[in-house]
Amino acid sequence: MDDTSWHRSIGRCNERRASIHHGNTDDFDTVYCLDSVTGETIWKHSYPCVLDPNEFEGGPTATPTVDGSLLFTLSRLGDFHCFDKDTGEVHWSKNAAEENEIRVPGWGFAGSPLVVGDLILLNIGEAGMAIEKSSGRVKWKSTDKDAGYSSLVPMRFKDVDAVVFGSSRSYVCVETETGKELWRKRWLTTFGCNAADPIVADGKVFLSSGYNRGCVLLDVTEDNLREVWKNKEMQNQISTSLLINDFVYGIHGDIDAGTQLRCMDFQSGKVQWTEDSFHPSALAAAGNRLIAISDQGDLVIAQASSDAVKVLSTHPLMVEKCWTSPVLSGGMLYVRGVSGELVCVDLSKKSS
Repeated sequence: MDDTSWHRSIGRCNERRASIHHGNTDDFDTVYCLDSVTGETIWKHSYPCVLDPNEFEGGPTATPTVDGSLLFTLSRLGDFHCFDKDTGEVHWSKNAAEENEIRVPGWGFAGSPLVVGDLILLNIGEAGMAIEKSSGRVKWKSTDKDAGYSSLVPMRFKDVDAVVFGSSRSYVCVETETGKELWRKRWLTTFGCNAADPIVADGKVFLSSGYNRGCVLLDVTEDNLREVWKNKEMQNQISTSLLINDFVYGIHGDIDAGTQLRCMDFQSGKVQWTEDSFHPSALAAAGNRLIAISDQGDLVIAQASSDAVKVLSTHPLMVEKCWTSPVLSGGMLYVRGVSGELVCVDLSKKSS
């Protein structure tokens, strides 16, 4: 594959273990279903969409979403497709932004589709959009203002099913069924770049953005939002932090200027430790292990401990930067570089 950008979703396709990838070549987006073991193409579907390399390599930035036998993909310009996961047949498609006269933000739509019951929720417009899963009909939409770049995170707010996500100027929480705004936290950043997903836990919401914005922990159990604490000690420019055993592990800083792996107490905002022996650009976790990709393309495995960082292994993986969180499924780790290099590593076998 020589695609400029791709993402993946893991599942089964016609009883074969498969991964879904979304890329762009020569101003055509292509959705691929690949055999997870061999990399063989099971099916693919292409449609016109500009690459648009705006201060990065371009291409789609929203991860495909699998729901049973259905697959949903969103392009950076708002092209939204519903596929049969097994065959690649298109059940329906539309440009969700163009048809609803909603502008495309500077770096295109990046939030991954979220399926909640019979609805698919998208970070399109100032406060999201909901589309009926079966028909593609718009259930509700928001005003024509710039979306942010985060995905939508489900939560319960005052016994109501809701989602919280970043717009260009705020983090906003809306009711799932109606789109009714439940609360909003004004959150201004350079370029309107709220890209990291919120963390929701124990009646609290953690928000973090880069560009010297910092982070905040909100208590959302009261009638009014209450700031538990706020500081600039965790600045997630792109990659979302991880909450493990009441501690936040995240990538702090600007990727171009140099980042740090950092651990912070969720309840107090106190930094537990900072590791700068390598500069991480993407982060995931499995159990008590942190899986990081450095800005040099190295795979770094570390212990997730609040006491001190312990790097367990480092292995060269690729020769380009990686901004997308690694995906671990069935012992296989999938990693993509920003220009399209795809690497699959088997982590299930212990070295002798």
